[in-house]
Amino acid sequence: MRKQLKYSILALGFIAMTASCNKSKDDICDPDQICYTSKPDELYIKLELSTNPSSEPIEISLYEDYLDDGELYDSFFTTESTVYYLVPVGKRYTATAKYKKDGDNILVLDSDRLTSISYENCEETCYDWDEELVLDLKLVE
Repeated sequence: MRKQLKYSILALGFIAMTASCNKSKDDICDPDQICYTSKPDELYIKLELSTNPSSEPIEISLYEDYLDDGELYDSFFTTESTVYYLVPVGKRYTATAKYKKDGDNILVLDSDRLTSISYENCEETCYDWDEELVLDLKLVE
């Protein structure tokens, strides 16, 4: 009888450990939370810029993939401090900003992969449609 009790306690302990390991710390269950169950095809890239020391517009180039072997997505001039792009998810993007200071050109570059973020809510996979990739193209002072 004692042997059966020991085995029962061990079995229950094993089951409890297994069940607790399957649950991620990020899992939540809030039935009132809005849950987008479809994965986004596009999300935003946010380009953060400095003011050009020469007061001229800044030349921006956005590439799909790395700068060296990527394809030019868009190129333009701006005086804005922030620019947004809606682009396909699951790709690497590289952006450059060309500033002019004392007659010299300064090229600032940043690159990262745009991915969609998911989380579990009440055992359902939800996707964050508000997530954005920030590329820092500011001058270092």
